[in-house]
Amino acid sequence: MKEFMLSGDVIKQIKDFKHRRLTNKQSLLIDKLILNEELKKRYKRNGLCKDCKQPKITFAWCQCKFQQNFKNWTSGNNEIDKLIQKAQLKANRYEKILEWIEYDRFENVEYLAKGGFGTIYKAIWKDGYIEEWDFENNKWRRSKYWAEDYENFPVVLKCLHNSQDVTVDFLREIELHTTISSDKVTFCYGITKDPESNNFMMGEKLNSLQRIANGLEDIHSQGLIHHNIHCGNILNHDGYIRITGLGLCRPANVKSSQDEYKKVYGVLPYVAPEVLRVKEYTQESDIYGFGIIAYEVCTGLPPYHDIAHDKILAISICKGLRPKSDYKIPQLILDIIKQCWDADPLKRPKAKELHNSLFELYYSSKNYKSDQEINKQIEEADKINEKFTSSSLPYNGTTLSYTTNPQAVYTSRLLIFKDLPEPKNAVDDKDDDNSFKYSGN
Repeated sequence: MKEFMLSGDVIKQIKDFKHRRLTNKQSLLIDKLILNEELKKRYKRNGLCKDCKQPKITFAWCQCKFQQNFKNWTSGNNEIDKLIQKAQLKANRYEKILEWIEYDRFENVEYLAKGGFGTIYKAIWKDGYIEEWDFENNKWRRSKYWAEDYENFPVVLKCLHNSQDVTVDFLREIELHTTISSDKVTFCYGITKDPESNNFMMGEKLNSLQRIANGLEDIHSQGLIHHNIHCGNILNHDGYIRITGLGLCRPANVKSSQDEYKKVYGVLPYVAPEVLRVKEYTQESDIYGFGIIAYEVCTGLPPYHDIAHDKILAISICKGLRPKSDYKIPQLILDIIKQCWDADPLKRPKAKELHNSLFELYYSSKNYKSDQEINKQIEEADKINEKFTSSSLPYNGTTLSYTTNPQAVYTSRLLIFKDLPEPKNAVDDKDDDNSFKYSGN
């Protein structure tokens, strides 16, 4: 928690300076007195705090406003306390602030879904998130705005199973939420604790924003890997889409070791074949997972819904099996999907390229003065798919009707498959169409 600070002697010499209107002489003195580059940058941008006399981390608040309050709260877990305090002292934007939130600040808590390592609830946060310091009234100013102003601010609570024994390594994963600046990735506003189960929760905003590919681009652009990208980690509310579950694919109480890092956690259909063979997670493996998500979004069918998610499926995926249905997908979109799930990670598109390609197709479909090819393919696909409305295939009118195999598992879990074959693509289209075709029943 130690950080560099200006000495009393330095503060005495510069306290009356106007940081935005420094004379040449004052500027030279600042360069001479403040040797730490971060402190110098803070001073020139935000000036000194009137209370602690140190350079403010942002114009909207000084880190001392958090520090002064450290003694007034505790999670009961020293490692969690340190994580929150560290995030608060580093936060230079409101999206990067973590708070300890007492559980009674939430109301109307309702169950949504249960995953492999956590249970999801929706709730109303009575207070809303910290936006800036109200210097006039000496308190935090909070907001309940996101996409629209909310009187009752909706959030998602993710209850982590076995998090009474939460580890330092797992908390580092949570910290990633405060390092990514993207409105396509869920913000983690704070941590709370269910007083009955003593499990810790992370408050994540319910609303989701814009495109999945764009969110993945934002994640990758900062040198990060999602590790567990699948449809269960995509929030969709009123057309706004957000990626969640960042780095939360492991149980909260997993103890780190060299052997542990060799284990694969995830949802089998979305895990890249090289990862199934215990290779490292990469940004390319995220792209593979996106390809499976894109298939699911286009067809409305969960991948491999009618077969067991076992070693046989893992072997088949390594041999080239990919999701297949009789539902027609426009070829320009299908080409992108197939590139994403190529067996060779180096042949998969980068997230930025992926986002650009999908955006161009979307823009083209809406702009009738531009290339019409995507519109022709969409029209053709719609005509073909209409045939399913009165057939025995898994489409009944506008509603999907399919049976999920009882051994098809769509929650994150430990995947242990030994002696898997070297990943490859299907030999040819004939092999792909016949050997790897769903029954659809």
